[in-house]
Amino acid sequence: MFIALDDTDGNDGGCTTHLMLRIISELGLDVKGYPGLVRLNPNIPYKTRGNAALCAEVGMSCGTRSKIGEYMGKPVFSSSAIDDIADYEHAAEAAWRIVLQEARLNDEKTNPGLIISREKPDESFYLAALRSVLSVEDVFQRIKEMDIICRYAKNGRGLIGAFSALSWPADKTTYEMIMYNYPHPQETPKEIRKDVARLADEFHGTFNNYDDENRHAAIFPSPRTPVLCGVRTTDPLAILGFPAEVRSNFRIESTGYMLFQTNQATDDHYQKYFEKFEELSSYAFNAIVSSRPVAIRGGHWFFNFFYRGKEHKAAIFEPSKGMRLLVKDLEMGDYVRIFGSFIDGKINIEKVRIIERSIVFVRINPVCRKCGSRMQNQGSENFRCPVCSNRSALPEYTEMERISRRSSYESPVAGRRHLVASIQEGAQAS
Repeated sequence: MFIALDDTDGNDGGCTTHLMLRIISELGLDVKGYPGLVRLNPNIPYKTRGNAALCAEVGMSCGTRSKIGEYMGKPVFSSSAIDDIADYEHAAEAAWRIVLQEARLNDEKTNPGLIISREKPDESFYLAALRSVLSVEDVFQRIKEMDIICRYAKNGRGLIGAFSALSWPADKTTYEMIMYNYPHPQETPKEIRKDVARLADEFHGTFNNYDDENRHAAIFPSPRTPVLCGVRTTDPLAILGFPAEVRSNFRIESTGYMLFQTNQATDDHYQKYFEKFEELSSYAFNAIVSSRPVAIRGGHWFFNFFYRGKEHKAAIFEPSKGMRLLVKDLEMGDYVRIFGSFIDGKINIEKVRIIERSIVFVRINPVCRKCGSRMQNQGSENFRCPVCSNRSALPEYTEMERISRRSSYESPVAGRRHLVASIQEGAQAS
């Protein structure tokens, strides 16, 4: 049996991953493999925070078990094989009661959806939800076609995310170990947060733990949610001991934890083959820079580029060192690979790779043909030699030295979107 849910949190708190942990634990179920934490289109205007949906294949273990989580002192197990549950309706009702207990229904953006299914659909709905905007009518039609059991509140928009998570093929994955202290974690001093993030660095395969550029422990989210911290990794087995280390080394209280399989840091949201830019979609493409970056008030930068014979605008809103270096290094004619989202008629840059730098010429004062001295600019194409008073109307041009040899630019860890892989280290996902 597959169980999927989405849109239970709100701007004031809550967490859908915590709800999945509660459901699995309180229903006494085992997970086949790992529960899936699936990030969807990051540009959706009605998302609450990270736009994540959850899906897990659950049942009663009939294979080899291993502990992947804990809730209120009770272990949560992954199993190599599971027996299906006979009564899907009963499971749906039990899970929905838990959702209604914790969902932030007073938030106008919160519209929970729960799905119980015998099978997974193809990946088409996942890709559509990741790269475009879908309607509730789209998901209701698919649910009807597959005869899926569902529960929803208010307008049911959460069913879009739940069905998308159900459709996730998990062909590129990373993992995240999430620790909880329900309903809210205790206040953790900044130095302790830094030490915990440094501890996470010691576990093989982890990434994005600490942002050196901004001196920020990136594994700690907003204190409004029950999430204590979340550590991302490419090695699920190595990270299993992290919660015990945190508890013993720092005496930080927690009510549970669980290891999730995710599509984070996979670049899955980028379309690479497309005819034109569509609003609220994300793209990875090669282009030629057609203007030098210019700034407006507030520290935002813009430049133009050519793609498929048309000129478009790109924006850099992230006030980070990495992106500021891009602004400094870009020149007209540079051949670049751009990664970003098309919003309000322009590409919002997430990262850039320099494929080939252009040759740029700069105008200089000419050398006097009589005595070899460098002439002085007198204005209006009038150059005069300070030594022999010879004159010329023609300047000289020389190739500008491109000092930077840096080939890529990206937002710092603290400002990086969940789906974006580090361009410096390559995609994290396998």
